[in-house]
Amino acid sequence: MNKPLTAIIVDDEPLALEGLRLRLEKIPEIEVIAEACDGDQAILLCHELCPDVLFLDLRLPGLNGIEVVQSLQSDILPMVVFVTAYGEYALEAFELNAIDYVMKPANLGRLKKTVERIIQRHNPQNSVKEKFKLLKALGDTSGVSISELENWLDSNEPLPTAFCQELVIKNSDHEKIFLPVKDIRWIDAAGDYMCVHTNKETHILRVTMKKLENQLDDRLFKRIHKSTLVNINCIKSIRSLRNSESILELGDDIHLKVSRNYSSAIQKLIESKTI
Repeated sequence: MNKPLTAIIVDDEPLALEGLRLRLEKIPEIEVIAEACDGDQAILLCHELCPDVLFLDLRLPGLNGIEVVQSLQSDILPMVVFVTAYGEYALEAFELNAIDYVMKPANLGRLKKTVERIIQRHNPQNSVKEKFKLLKALGDTSGVSISELENWLDSNEPLPTAFCQELVIKNSDHEKIFLPVKDIRWIDAAGDYMCVHTNKETHILRVTMKKLENQLDDRLFKRIHKSTLVNINCIKSIRSLRNSESILELGDDIHLKVSRNYSSAIQKLIESKTI
């Protein structure tokens, strides 16, 4: 078994201090090595003992819990868990990178969850493994490479996607237009060209239906006919026809026929409210 993490507990109420110690003693991963009843004593003990964790009340005689953390130098600052009866300091506490903010009375089950969080933070190897597993799962579902997702984690950019987010279209003046994919309502084929329809206009693009379909997110664009793709977010209603076909209504008097081969899938999509 790994050596337990050392902890100092701080509270000016003797009964609260005793209760916290008794509960933590039931968690083998934590060893309480000292107790303090005020902020100054807590700082002295941290300098002397260098604990792994500091369980700290917020309202203390003299220095309060926030001031205790601010007074400790970064090289001896333990992982901090605030244990308090007051919820109004939570934001300020987490700005100090507190591991947890536990409301009194702290029961054993709640403290066990806190200790699990402490161990996770204390063991960076576990954190790396968990991070990789999450990125791999996200990559498997999004089609984005893990390296690209790692770069995204360090940025403020929207979640990257393997699918095209803009279509590059040349207008009649041979100028390039960058058309956001989310603005497309539907696409239909006209010979060797694709007609790309938005709310305001129609753009003509020379590309095959198959190639264009492969560039678009199939969770957003669904085939309703061998020559038609529709943005499911633009569907307003669906009406069944007698021959197992159906009609989609997109608003602005736009009606698109869903062929028999695709009608059942589109009906189920709408009924499951995935639009």
